[in-house]
Amino acid sequence: MSYELKVGIRYLFSRKGDFLISMITAISVIGVAVGVTALLVVLSVVTGFEKEFRDKILGNHSHLLVFESGRRRMQGYAKLLKPIGDVPGVKAVSPYAYEEVLLRGKSGRTTGVVLYGIEPDGIGKVTSLGEDMLVGEPAALRTSDDIPGIIVGAEIANHSLFLLPGDSVDVVAPQGELSPFGMGPKIRRFRVVGIFKSGLYEYDSRTAYVDLKQAQRFFALGDSVSGLQVSLHNPNDAFEIADNAKSKLGSQYVVRTWMEINRDLFSAFKLEKTVFFIVMTMIILVAAFNIIGTLVVVVTEKNREIAILKAIGARRRSISRIFMVTGLTIGTVGTCIGLALAYLLIVLLRDYIQFPLNSNVYQLDKVPATLNPLDFAVVALAAITISFLSTLYPSLKASRLQPSEGLRYE
Repeated sequence: MSYELKVGIRYLFSRKGDFLISMITAISVIGVAVGVTALLVVLSVVTGFEKEFRDKILGNHSHLLVFESGRRRMQGYAKLLKPIGDVPGVKAVSPYAYEEVLLRGKSGRTTGVVLYGIEPDGIGKVTSLGEDMLVGEPAALRTSDDIPGIIVGAEIANHSLFLLPGDSVDVVAPQGELSPFGMGPKIRRFRVVGIFKSGLYEYDSRTAYVDLKQAQRFFALGDSVSGLQVSLHNPNDAFEIADNAKSKLGSQYVVRTWMEINRDLFSAFKLEKTVFFIVMTMIILVAAFNIIGTLVVVVTEKNREIAILKAIGARRRSISRIFMVTGLTIGTVGTCIGLALAYLLIVLLRDYIQFPLNSNVYQLDKVPATLNPLDFAVVALAAITISFLSTLYPSLKASRLQPSEGLRYE
C-alpha cells in the first residue's frame, strides 16, 4: 500500500481528540448512501411503470398495424397475408375490424367501447388475449347459438354493466339502419362468453371482442376489414421490419409500429426519468458538499502533519492524493452502502411490499419496481465522480500549505 493511500484512509478514523472529524465523515457517508438509494429507488419505479405499460400495450395490441392509405376499409386483405408473413422477423398476421359502439346491459346501463372483430384462432398469435382471459376463451366467440358471443373487459363486466358469463348485452352501432319507421340505431344482441383482464384500466374498461365475421356483418363491411395485426419475434426491430413490409406492399398501404402509435407515452416516460435523475442527483450533490466540508476540517486539523510530510520531502502531488483518497473513500463507501440498500428496497417493493394504486388514475393497481443493472452502473459512476470532484478544492488547498506555516507554533 502506498503511503498516500495509507495516510488518506487513516485520516478517516477517529483518534484521540478527532471525534468531530469522524462524526462529520459518518454524516458524509450517510448523505451519499441516502442520495444513491433514493435515486435508484425512484428510477426503478419509473422504469417499472415504463416496463408495465410497454408489456401491457404489446399484449393488447400487435407490434405492427397495416391498413390501406386514405381508406377505413381494406379490400382483398387475404392476398396480403402471405407477403407480410414472409417478411423476415414477422411471427404472425391476423385481420381485424373495429368500430366505436355503445354496450347496453340488462340493467339498462350503457358504456362506450371499442368493439374489435377478430379471428379467434389467430388473435392469440398477435396479442395476449388468450393469456388475459379470466373466464372463457377466444374460441368461444364461434358459438353455434343464435346469439353470437362477445368478450368484454373486466372493468366493463364488474363495474360498468355488471355482467356475468351467459348474460346478454345489446350493441348499438353509430351507423343508422333503415326500418319501416325510418332511420334508427343499429342494435344487435350478443351473449357474454368471456371476460378478460389486461391490467390496464384503459383497455379493460373500453374494449370488447366479437368474431370477425359477426363484426363484418354488423358493420356492413362485406369481405373487407379495418387492417391487419402483425406480431414480431423481436418488438424492438419494429421499424426495420416495417420498412421491409412497406417496400413489399407498396405505397398504397401504411405500416405503423407500436412505437409510433404510443410515441407520446414513452416520450413522457423518458422525459420523466431524465427529470427525476437530475432532481434526485441534487441529494448526492448535497452530500458532496458534506465531503468538501469534511476535507476542509481535516486539512485544518492536520496542518502539522502536512507540514512534516512536506518538510521530509513529500511533493504537492502526494499531498493532493492523500486527501483525494480520503474523499473518494467516503464517496465509495457511501455509494456501496446506497447500492446495497437500494437493491434491498427495490426487491421488497417488487416482490413483497405491494403499494396499491388507483387504477382509474394510474392505469395500474400497484406500484411497480424493476431492477435495472444499467441504472445501478450509471448512478454509481455519477456518485463516485461527484465525490471525486468534491475532493479537488480541499486537496489543492492542502498541497499549497507551506511547511513553515504548519510548524510555526510547534
